[in-house]
Amino acid sequence: MSKSIISNEKRCIICGSENVHKHHIFMGCANRTVSEREGCWVYLCPEHHNMSNDGVHFNTCFNLTLKMFCQYIWEQEKGTRDEFRERFGKSYL
Repeated sequence: MSKSIISNEKRCIICGSENVHKHHIFMGCANRTVSEREGCWVYLCPEHHNMSNDGVHFNTCFNLTLKMFCQYIWEQEKGTRDEFRERFGKSYL
């Protein structure tokens, strides 16, 4: 299993709950694999993942913010914006 570039603490990054799901930030069949390999995933509690309207799967603003934050960290640690686009198909910044 790869390490997250955001947080490896097994707690929701929003509320700190220890009841968590692993969320791949860049979804879809191909991007899920790339997200795993590149460390673009976080732990989220069910409410912040997919069990409420506040969850990343239903809240467009939360989803986009998480993508932007992850891309920012990725660019600081792993590569350029062009390299990010090559891996994930687009830039969120």
